[in-house]
Amino acid sequence: FEEVIPKILEEQAKGTTARSLYGAPTHWAHSFTVKEQYEKEHPKLNDAPSLMIFDSFLFIFGVFAAISAFMNLVAPRRTGYGLITLILGSLTGALLLYLMYYFFYQYMDGTKDRSERPSLWKSMPILVGVMFLWVIVLSFTSLLPQVLNPTIPDVLAIVLGALALVLRFYLKKRFNIKSSSTAPAT
Repeated sequence: FEEVIPKILEEQAKGTTARSLYGAPTHWAHSFTVKEQYEKEHPKLNDAPSLMIFDSFLFIFGVFAAISAFMNLVAPRRTGYGLITLILGSLTGALLLYLMYYFFYQYMDGTKDRSERPSLWKSMPILVGVMFLWVIVLSFTSLLPQVLNPTIPDVLAIVLGALALVLRFYLKKRFNIKSSSTAPAT
């Protein structure tokens, strides 16, 4: 009412009725319940950078660990990631996914003005640089000796990957974390 009454009084001096401004009183009151119901059913997603990066880290770690370990179980030739490679590679990949969200995806869902988006000349070199950093991290950490980068058993890697994905699902539901790993549907 604090917002509505001054507007009604201001327009009343011009000869405009409250009904013409806001519609019928029952319709106007009902609009608040519809809005509140929608906000309850569709809470605002949490877009804190640390949570979004951690969410992407858990996703990448879970997928890489589970798939590479599963492939080792069924393939005759063993290849696998060491623990340090999995952790640092997942962290760098998560950073890349967040930067893609930061520079592009957040402006595609209609909540932010596209004119505020950083220029392509600024964002593309950063994304390409982080992508090369990801490749470098994966390459150099895989060259570390077994003592520094131990390969974990395949069954344990599958379990760790599954736990990471379950933890991601739980945290995503608990804190309503916005995903940085997918572009918004347009």
